[in-house]
Amino acid sequence: MFIRLRFIQALLATLMVAAASPSYALNFPQTRDRGAPARGPSLATRGQICLDPQNRPSLTSLLPHNAIATAFGADTDIPMALWFYIPETGAAAAELTIVNELGDDVYQQTLQLPDTPGTIQIDLPRYQADGVTSTFESGNLYYWDFALICDPEDRGDDVLLGGGIQRVDASPTFLAELDAVANDPLAQAELYAAAGAWQETIALAAAMHPQNPNAWTELLTSVDLAAIAEKPILGQDEPVIDVPASTPTAMPNGGDSGNLQRLLEGINRSAD
Repeated sequence: MFIRLRFIQALLATLMVAAASPSYALNFPQTRDRGAPARGPSLATRGQICLDPQNRPSLTSLLPHNAIATAFGADTDIPMALWFYIPETGAAAAELTIVNELGDDVYQQTLQLPDTPGTIQIDLPRYQADGVTSTFESGNLYYWDFALICDPEDRGDDVLLGGGIQRVDASPTFLAELDAVANDPLAQAELYAAAGAWQETIALAAAMHPQNPNAWTELLTSVDLAAIAEKPILGQDEPVIDVPASTPTAMPNGGDSGNLQRLLEGINRSAD
């Protein structure tokens, strides 16, 4: 009787621990290391004149642990995008630059920053300026940097984040599984997460947020971004979240702004 009682007590304790442990229905898996440097300090630490170092969370890119945003892109209806948490800042504008593995610029955009802290989405182009060639070729890895422009007269004071982006092709089997749950966005998000497609996963979680905030919280918590999950997603009541300060430019291959070296020196998703 004593042994049975001890067993029941142990079983109850186990069940209580399991019940207290979070279960993430939308859990993004650990991503394969693609050679990107580990998450760490911002690329630019000279200035920080437009960020209060005491404010937490700081400027952060919403990415999985390997700092690479993978997407199926052309195989789905969800546009490719990058997501950032913008804290309170003295900067009025930011600049997003994307280069290929050779260091050639393929895209650059300047945008106005929001007046209040929160998470923003920056949609990326599907095509080059000629309207035919896809900006992001399947299988190729591209590098981006996102710069808070603290002082337009001295870009050395920019606060930078860096990361990677890659479009891959979805298999016919995956597309069939996706079609089978076409009316269930959470099931779709879980399929994308299991396939390692970060961009579609986070886009669906954000779209569900007004009705199902738990999915957003679960996803970000699974990649150690719980502090961002409780912050507002800006622009959900507007058709466009980012407001360009200048016309986005899709650059032909061959342009080089010298951004590759600073991108390769360290890819980070947080300016802490």
